[in-house]
Amino acid sequence: MTTPQSRDKSPWLILGVLSMGFFMTLLDMTIVNIALPHVMSGVHASLDEGLWVFSAYILGYATLLVVAGRLGDLFGPRRVYLYGLALFVAASCLCGVAPNAGVLIAARAVQGIGGAMLAPQILPIVTMVFPPSKWGAAFGFTGALSGLAVLTGPTLGGVIVSYLDWRWIFYLNLPIGIATAYLVLRHVHDYRPGKRQPLAVVPTALLVLGLTALAFGLIEGERLEWNATAWAAIAVGLLVLASFVLDQRRHQRSGPLLPFDLLRLRNFASANIVAAIMGFSMLGAFLPISLYLQTVLGMSPLRAGFTIAAMPLTSALVAGVGGKLSDRGSGKAVILTGLACFTAGLGSFILVTGTDTGTLELLGPFVLAGLGMGLVFSPLFSVGMRQVPPPQAGVASGLVNTSQEIGGLLASAAIGAILSLRLSSGLRGWVNDQAMTLPPEAREGFKQAFAPLTDGALKIGSGGPPPALAGADPAQAAKVQDAFAEAFTSAMHSGLLLPVALLAVGWVAALLLIRDVPAPAFGAPRPPAARSAGSTPAAAEKA
Repeated sequence: MTTPQSRDKSPWLILGVLSMGFFMTLLDMTIVNIALPHVMSGVHASLDEGLWVFSAYILGYATLLVVAGRLGDLFGPRRVYLYGLALFVAASCLCGVAPNAGVLIAARAVQGIGGAMLAPQILPIVTMVFPPSKWGAAFGFTGALSGLAVLTGPTLGGVIVSYLDWRWIFYLNLPIGIATAYLVLRHVHDYRPGKRQPLAVVPTALLVLGLTALAFGLIEGERLEWNATAWAAIAVGLLVLASFVLDQRRHQRSGPLLPFDLLRLRNFASANIVAAIMGFSMLGAFLPISLYLQTVLGMSPLRAGFTIAAMPLTSALVAGVGGKLSDRGSGKAVILTGLACFTAGLGSFILVTGTDTGTLELLGPFVLAGLGMGLVFSPLFSVGMRQVPPPQAGVASGLVNTSQEIGGLLASAAIGAILSLRLSSGLRGWVNDQAMTLPPEAREGFKQAFAPLTDGALKIGSGGPPPALAGADPAQAAKVQDAFAEAFTSAMHSGLLLPVALLAVGWVAALLLIRDVPAPAFGAPRPPAARSAGSTPAAAEKA
């Protein structure tokens, strides 16, 4: 029930309270990234299973964002936010007690579903409680908070892994979630921006099933050696998504799940393209970088977290500036500058990294990439949402977030495949070279002994791969580690070239498509009227 006091809450207070849950979902993702080698060791996961610990969250998150955004439009963003928060916290606790990789992966997927319900509800509330002239500043705040979460995640994750246990990275969500739920109930009004219509079951099922099948085929393709099962999953996903589009085309006048008129808005369509490319580039880069710092350079999780922190710290510092510049009509220029900086940051990281790179050499690329991140995201949401009517803000937010997460999902599949293929190929080449120095009768046995390094199921722990031979002497173990470091660094470079190329494409798309437009003149939203004892739902809806 709405109280008079709740209608007078400061917009910045409301944004701050809602951002706590969003902060938690981002924090959890970055903590997992930095702790992934320890997590993989703790549940005895292969590299493929480790990628699924990372990808399962994105899979659950990406497939339900549009649906969750629509649910927020229909039933109120606060209600859907709270349900998502509860599901996320419950799944986090399940992650913490997971006895094996299978349970952990399943719990991570449920976490993603909870995050998907929570995240799209922030943007519509921002567009309702802030005037359009302040959207850039508000989105700049969320951008700065995102940078802070990315900063805190690796650092806090390093502390937890070093002094407690990796399972506490999930238990941490319980007190944060409880505090967030209390503050949301106390300070955030139950706005209802859309008309209360039933959510069609058929298109919802088509969208979720299509995205799930497509994502499964892309993520598992490399492990399945791109056999008939992988291609069948991709084909089924595309066919089901095509059916979803045809279904939505027939129902554009009767409360569609995906309003096509949103995609005709030039800036909104451009924001989706840039969000997808940034999602691909960020998530595609963070995983190999985290593994590189710990398994190749031998950093502890804590040191790796502090090293990566240069990137999100810079992003947090400049995000507010980008938002303010966007409010002044310079959103396109800020986005173009940010894309150029992020591209240069990843490119320079490829150039300076080797098997013995020093920490100071990494700071320049990380700062440059962080500058790009901060300058892209705060103006991107402001520019993309300026022409979106308030009743469609939830589904629009879900679409932009879906584009970003689909980009991350594709990155997990593509860069994970490149990493696995190039790493196995590099180690196989080293083993073959070593075998050639042995007598012919000993070569095949030598290759079989090193099969764990070359069969594509390499288990990577916090200190790199285990010695291939039980009881190997220190000199032999050092040779294996050096070979792994060379192969992994080369594989990482190959993988990172893909996001660099896509970022260049994104820069051209932003240059050609985005336009600086004035703030919209949509009226402020009206909260739902408080119901008296004798009022009916129909009467309240008309009010």
